[in-house]
Amino acid sequence: MLRTIFLFELRHQFRSPVFWSAGGLFFLLTFAATTVESIRLGSGGTIHTNAPTAVAQIQLIMSLFFMVVTTAFVGNVVVRDDDSGFGAIIRSTRVGKLPYMLGRFSGAFIGAAIAFLAVPLAVWIGTFMPWVDPDNLGPNRIIDYAFGYYAIALPNLLITSAIFFAVACWTRSVTYSYLSVILFMFVYVTLTAMLATWPELSLASLFEPFGTVAFGLSVRYLTPVQSNTHALELTGILLGNRLLWLAISTAIVAASVWRFQFAEPGATARSTRRHAAREQKLAAVRPVILDRLPATAPLRAAWHQLWATTRFETRLIFKSPAFWVLAIVGAMNLIITLNLAGRFYGIPIWPRTFAIIDTVRAASSIITLLMAIYFAGEAVWRERERRFNEIVDATPVPNWTFLLGKLAGIAGALVVLCVGIVLLEAVVFQLVGGVTDIEPRRWLFWFVVPGTLYVIQLAVLSVVVQAISLNKFVGWLIMLLYLVAGIVFSSLGFDHPLLNYAEVPLPLSDMNGAAYGGATAWWLRLYWTAFALLLIVIGHLMWRRGTAVTVRRQLQTLPVRLRGTSMVYLIGALLLTGGLGSYLFYNMNVLNDYTQSSETDGQLARYEHLYSRYVDLPQPTLTDVKLKVDLYPARAAMNVDGVYRFVNATEEAIPTLHLRTMPGFDLALEAVDMAGARLVHEDKDHHYRIYRFDRPLEPGASGTLSFRVAIEKRGLAALPKDPQAYETDAQPAANGAYVVNYQILPLLGMDRTGFLQGKNLRHEHALGPDLPTPKLDDKAAQARNYAGLDRVDTDITVTTDADQTLVATGERVSESVSNGRRSARFVSPMPSLNFISIQSARYDVRSVDADGVDLQVYYHPAHGKNVDRMLGAMRSSLNYYRSNFGPYQYPYARIVERPGYGGGANSAAGTIGYSEKVGFIMDLSDPGRLDFVSYLTAHELAHQYWFHQLMPADMEGAELLTEGLAQYSALMVMKQRYGNEQVRTFLKYELDRYLQGRRAEAEEEKPLAYTRNQGYIHYNKASIVMYLLQDRLGEARVNAMLRDLIDRYRFRAAPYARSSDLLAGFLALARTDAERELILDQFHRITLYDLKASQATVHRLANGQFETTVTIDALKTYANGMGDEKEAPFDEQVDVGVFTARPGDKGFSRENVVSIRRAPIRSGTQQIRIVSQRKPLYAGVDPYVHFIDRSPNDNIVHISETAR
Repeated sequence: MLRTIFLFELRHQFRSPVFWSAGGLFFLLTFAATTVESIRLGSGGTIHTNAPTAVAQIQLIMSLFFMVVTTAFVGNVVVRDDDSGFGAIIRSTRVGKLPYMLGRFSGAFIGAAIAFLAVPLAVWIGTFMPWVDPDNLGPNRIIDYAFGYYAIALPNLLITSAIFFAVACWTRSVTYSYLSVILFMFVYVTLTAMLATWPELSLASLFEPFGTVAFGLSVRYLTPVQSNTHALELTGILLGNRLLWLAISTAIVAASVWRFQFAEPGATARSTRRHAAREQKLAAVRPVILDRLPATAPLRAAWHQLWATTRFETRLIFKSPAFWVLAIVGAMNLIITLNLAGRFYGIPIWPRTFAIIDTVRAASSIITLLMAIYFAGEAVWRERERRFNEIVDATPVPNWTFLLGKLAGIAGALVVLCVGIVLLEAVVFQLVGGVTDIEPRRWLFWFVVPGTLYVIQLAVLSVVVQAISLNKFVGWLIMLLYLVAGIVFSSLGFDHPLLNYAEVPLPLSDMNGAAYGGATAWWLRLYWTAFALLLIVIGHLMWRRGTAVTVRRQLQTLPVRLRGTSMVYLIGALLLTGGLGSYLFYNMNVLNDYTQSSETDGQLARYEHLYSRYVDLPQPTLTDVKLKVDLYPARAAMNVDGVYRFVNATEEAIPTLHLRTMPGFDLALEAVDMAGARLVHEDKDHHYRIYRFDRPLEPGASGTLSFRVAIEKRGLAALPKDPQAYETDAQPAANGAYVVNYQILPLLGMDRTGFLQGKNLRHEHALGPDLPTPKLDDKAAQARNYAGLDRVDTDITVTTDADQTLVATGERVSESVSNGRRSARFVSPMPSLNFISIQSARYDVRSVDADGVDLQVYYHPAHGKNVDRMLGAMRSSLNYYRSNFGPYQYPYARIVERPGYGGGANSAAGTIGYSEKVGFIMDLSDPGRLDFVSYLTAHELAHQYWFHQLMPADMEGAELLTEGLAQYSALMVMKQRYGNEQVRTFLKYELDRYLQGRRAEAEEEKPLAYTRNQGYIHYNKASIVMYLLQDRLGEARVNAMLRDLIDRYRFRAAPYARSSDLLAGFLALARTDAERELILDQFHRITLYDLKASQATVHRLANGQFETTVTIDALKTYANGMGDEKEAPFDEQVDVGVFTARPGDKGFSRENVVSIRRAPIRSGTQQIRIVSQRKPLYAGVDPYVHFIDRSPNDNIVHISETAR
């Protein structure tokens, strides 16, 4: 019987439209993700499209989305017979519950599993497409596809099938099965976010049902070559996760079958009483007898009917258990999101209104959309599903009453939940978090009003889609496709604001409010509201009434429906939408020359094709920059008058001068004047000019160039989705203007800035390989500095509104206020790199003196919590740097806050631009948290030495001398202030980011001394390497070597410093061959370690002391740039210690260190004995993470006690 029912169910699934439509849909999605470069999943860079990890990952991702389809397969197997009226006949036969339930479930599950085979099939077929780059493909191995299907996808399908089958069994409702999908998705997202913060991810991975955490842990440190060649194995934490959830799934199915009542359930006593009460209430209603009918007032009656419909729909939603389940899940999700959002290195932020609104907009948008989709389907199709539609359709009620009533009910419920409750939660979170300045006006105009419009627009789209769909499930599918299409089109570069329904990506700032794009945002909201009105008219025209009404029939009768006021409404909505759209298009595309992100790469490719031949062309050197900058913050305008003085510092005559602007900046030069030269080439599209001197500029000869730049806001610019795009906007902010010279000033000569990066992208635009980075032995490259910046004397006069404070590169020599304008002049005390920054805002200022250097922090008045910490870090850093690296060059050092559209900070001459999101609103009230504010301050101040004083050559290893040494300098300050314990926390983050960065490498990993444009190496790896070497060679000796290095290159022109100079300095410090090899391992090779404390025991000695025996395993490997590894002999001195608490745990301090010493460790297994006065609880090798260890979590082990 079981086999018969199973085969019957399987044949039914094969005949079902769901089977073929789901298979086709997921085939197309996977095919696109495999063959379209910009939306590849699981691969990229040098990881092949069909690499084992990529094939597994794409099946994992698709299995998550497939849960919606799984519900369609298993959700109705229990209720289908009862819905069709065939249930009673089946129950009258000898079919038992067990074969019936298991046969139905297994048939539906196997049907879903077969439909999912479209995913690996699409990957396999995609690899044969002629437009797929063969360099992105590896061998097609059936084992890789089988692993992804059987180890990843199939268990995931079983998990979701079991859960949604259980819901259907317990509720006997397909609707609740679909509701459970939404609920499950939110629980899953929330659970994943929580697990990501667990200190022990290996344990956390067991509790994540789909294996994403376990799979990620098993592959996160694989190099590209390992990802491409190593077959995945079902072992370790991934095997544990799969077995656990297979057991849970089996238990869920068993419990569902056991609990299911095969006989039709009878009425309960409670339902019987409620039914009797309703009958009595209806019987008590007395009929009303009218003498005559009242006068007809159709319009007035329709409005009453609309109000009644709205109340009815709203009451149904609020009485629905689905609404409250989703509300509770959404509220829990928001609480968790608020607690996790904005964290950097595990540090939370102060819940300022602008930051919280960004968080709640993102957190509530998905549940808003899902609720709109769900309740629209329920509301539009309720009468037809209950076979009550003929009665309703026969009533003298106009179509717009039904449409608007249902729409109003859904929108009202969404506003209450997704605006009102969210607002309440967020404000309470702010108050609990210590922020009492709630800023109601900002909440009103940044969240409540926009949020209300957004949910109404979503409700309109969802209801109208259901109104024109064949059935509820088709409507839900269309909305699902709408979601997927938004993601796909965005990744393909089709991201025009007029194409993304209801999306208004407005960046917010505490300093600048909504000034960037605020006007555009309101016009966009008006445009989408008009479009929603057009949708309502269409929904009204297509509203179904009567029986057997098809879409085709609706379209055939459309001319009749368009008579009268319907045509007026349609024309009015079209004109309103078209007018607003045309106005916005003119502003965005004509006045502001909007460029799709898909077109930007093409422009940069053309730029490189045209001008890359001039990269090595000798050009004059800037010596003086004089600027007059007039800022008009209120209208986002700026005028710049500049004069450059330049000199031919080469040994040959220069016939032409090349003048350009930075790629990506729409900067128009005006009134360019250069005596003794004429314009011979002008490319307005790429802002590139060539001037020919009347007589070639001889060596040592000089000249001047004057120019004018006018920047002013033109109409309504498009709003990019990425807030960091505002970092490149030269228009001054209303409060918090921050501009640097490459945004507003022309550049002399050509360099590689703006060239496309990445093999695949360059191949797509027929550019060939990247221009090779000059080698360390390239003498010609040593004549060019890394940043392409000359050392210049600057004289900058800036004006702004009188209520704002001005800061610019240089020393303030004068300031005045006149006629509502503030003017200040800044003159450089010495020639400095041509990295100029100008800031203007309503700042508060706090300053201290540090042995003759004026330390200043310019900050937004509401952001003063961390200012004293910044000043303290500046003082500590400056003291350390002057003591160890030499004199500081300026009489001032400033931190200037800027709006937080982008993260991080940067360091101009004596002036650090600091994003409001990074340091100023970090919550460091818990003393146990990593003090990232002090670290970042120390890092940026270190650039005054390792960039502004010592400038590397434009060749391999350049960033090691700038970013790498700045990382080291900051770590030394942190070590001095907080000790090794907090430094360990930071190094652990750096190690994880370096190891993950190796997997994401798009080309080839370079050894540290040869790195270029590889942040995971020159930031993260450099931190670990430099800290290890100062620990082994001695901090004082390393600093003395660095002092000598900077003395040799301080403010020096060509030849510039090289990473080989740093390597030679370290090798000179080596006292033994072992130290020399250690240095070469860190800089010259890619070296990886695997240290493990596998066991530790302790026993008490006769003298009362404790002897701990630690068993240690050690392995060292060398890797090439693609990740191929070979074992090397390990023979190093490594720290081994015993502790009373686990290093890295919260609260761990030096008091917990019982004993630590350096011991010789060799390849293989060995035992180290440590005698201590106190009894330890933990033992470990390399406890402070000095080595690049791929498994640092196994370095510490709990000690077990033994008796001797």
